[in-house]
Amino acid sequence: MYEAINRRDMDGVAAAFAEDAVWHGGGGSVSGSREIADLVSQLVEASGDTLRIELHDVVGNDEHVVALQVTTAERNGRRLVDRVVYVFHVAEGKINAAWFNGDPRVQDEFWSV
Repeated sequence: MYEAINRRDMDGVAAAFAEDAVWHGGGGSVSGSREIADLVSQLVEASGDTLRIELHDVVGNDEHVVALQVTTAERNGRRLVDRVVYVFHVAEGKINAAWFNGDPRVQDEFWSV
């Protein structure tokens, strides 16, 4: 999924998720693999194609994966550098649910306006 995001391969992003997956973000949630890929695409577009996600480390087992990442982007003269933890629930090789664990104020401030 991370490689697909950085390649701008939204079909690859969608393929990483189960069709009924739920992405729990800073202020709400998005349901469905295609809808999650569309959200990522919107963020890429809003950042003027500067959104990058560096995967720092991954810890996991058969049911859960914890990803430590650094998200960077530029928008309207502002720069985002956000260290984020995602918790993924996985089954049958697909992400069923994703939970954002970071400071939503950092994200909200950057993506607003």
